[in-house]
Amino acid sequence: MTLEPIDLNALPLRFTPPDGWRTPHPRWIDLHQGVIPPENWEPYPGAPPVPAFWPWWEENGTAWFSFFRNRAPAPARAMGHWFSLAALGLFTLVVSPFALSGWWIPAGGFAGVAFLALGVPGVIRTYRRGSAPHADPLALIHDWASLRREAFFNREFQRRIRREPGLDRSELESSLATVWWGESGEAAENY
Repeated sequence: MTLEPIDLNALPLRFTPPDGWRTPHPRWIDLHQGVIPPENWEPYPGAPPVPAFWPWWEENGTAWFSFFRNRAPAPARAMGHWFSLAALGLFTLVVSPFALSGWWIPAGGFAGVAFLALGVPGVIRTYRRGSAPHADPLALIHDWASLRREAFFNREFQRRIRREPGLDRSELESSLATVWWGESGEAAENY
């Protein structure tokens, strides 16, 4: 079974291995987004020691922003809509006397006041409703990756248990980690 290729540029975080370390398989990076390894972690035998306070992950350019834009809470999106409506009202109110003529001037002014009357209270309501504390961005990414990692290992375990009835889930995870951190060739390409 060959899985779909992984676009590392589409992931919100970029993995930064310490100097002298192997680069893990893209599947490991994909499934472990935001995971901070324990101190003295050694993913493969002979891995060089990790410097203290090593930055394991960094923002991955526009993919970081895309990840959060698609997961923005409803009040944050609503704030943008109400603000846009209020800005349109202000723009219409200011520009209509210069851009319109005749009876269109009061119509433009009325439309501007109506947009302002709807937009400003909407901004205020949304601001008051959305004043809850924001979640830690790395925790959101970590939780997202944890769900995906769990689903991946469940699927893989169900697929393999048919061929290897005595297989233990922890053995599966360990064997895949070995493949992802060290082996090359067909075994690594299939995951």
